[in-house]
Amino acid sequence: MKTYLTLILAGTTLVAGCRSNGTLVKPKATVVKGVAVETVHRAPTAEYYDASGTVTSATTSVLGAQISGTVRAIYARPGDQVRRGQVLAVLDDRSVGAQLAAARAGIAQTSYGLKEVEQALKAAQARRTLASLTYRRYQTLLAEDSVSRAEFDQANANYKAAIARQAGLEAKEKQIEAERRQAESQTAVARTAFSYSRIVSPINGVVTAKAVDVGTLVMPGMPILTVEDPTHYRLDASLPEKFLSIARVGAFVGVRLHQTDFQGQVVEVVPSADPASRSFAIKIALPGNCGCRSGDYGTAEFPVGEEKLLTVPKSALVERGELEGVFVIHPNGVAEYRLVKTGRTMGNQVEILSGLADGERIATSGTARLSDGARVEAQ
Repeated sequence: MKTYLTLILAGTTLVAGCRSNGTLVKPKATVVKGVAVETVHRAPTAEYYDASGTVTSATTSVLGAQISGTVRAIYARPGDQVRRGQVLAVLDDRSVGAQLAAARAGIAQTSYGLKEVEQALKAAQARRTLASLTYRRYQTLLAEDSVSRAEFDQANANYKAAIARQAGLEAKEKQIEAERRQAESQTAVARTAFSYSRIVSPINGVVTAKAVDVGTLVMPGMPILTVEDPTHYRLDASLPEKFLSIARVGAFVGVRLHQTDFQGQVVEVVPSADPASRSFAIKIALPGNCGCRSGDYGTAEFPVGEEKLLTVPKSALVERGELEGVFVIHPNGVAEYRLVKTGRTMGNQVEILSGLADGERIATSGTARLSDGARVEAQ
């Protein structure tokens, strides 16, 4: 009973304290100063078509086998950074290595043969010179009847034989030179075939895929590794046939990736349509700071006309949990938090689909200090 009387007395005192001359005193509304207020209106806004697409590297190299053989070693894994000219995998090179050794042996053989012919040719040239001098001397002696006709004929025959031998050796020299060029060509072919046993990165990049393992028998054309350039990406999107005329090479378009907006540039418009979807492929270069990766999803905005939209600045949106709203400022200056449904984001503006009427005023700054019922003194 004593506790009950104490509570009654406390309640009576509280009620008395809340009244002044018999009138209930209401708490004063919070006044928030320095809030920017803006009146929203439906205004002509560019209408965009969102072309969805996939991010790909501007330079992707699929490294495949050019000869048949067993994979002996793989030196790179997906995710590894590689440089141009780095050996990433090795195929069995015994067959092509033997061909290269045989071709090099052919070059060595022709080199030795060429040296031998050159020495013989020098000796033949000396004999021809001697035979020529002897023949001319015997011509003079024959005119003076100092030698017999038989001796002159022998000198003449020796001279002609020396000429024939020199000509034969010169022909042999040309033949060996031709054989040497053939051996060098065979060596170049064998060297190229041998180089195919080394899978080399053609660019500086990162390994993104590995298609085989050590011990796999590969055939020409089979992919082994994929390397892509991580510094230049593009968005491969598609446009319906009716919007193809708005896509121009060199034009800049808005691109959205990871909830972030970028400016991309159209670098290629594929002139042939996909027969199934009747859409055209558009390739858009992305900035180097896009922070994207191959396979990411993105959209590109292509302007297709104008429409009247109700938009608000991004700064006006207040998120509470998974809901979005704005503070509506009534004519008496009282703030009201109102949930809205948002649409597309266009630069710094966000489309409002419902929850807000044309001509209403909203707070665009200082929203963190506002609450329902607060009185706003706009700046």
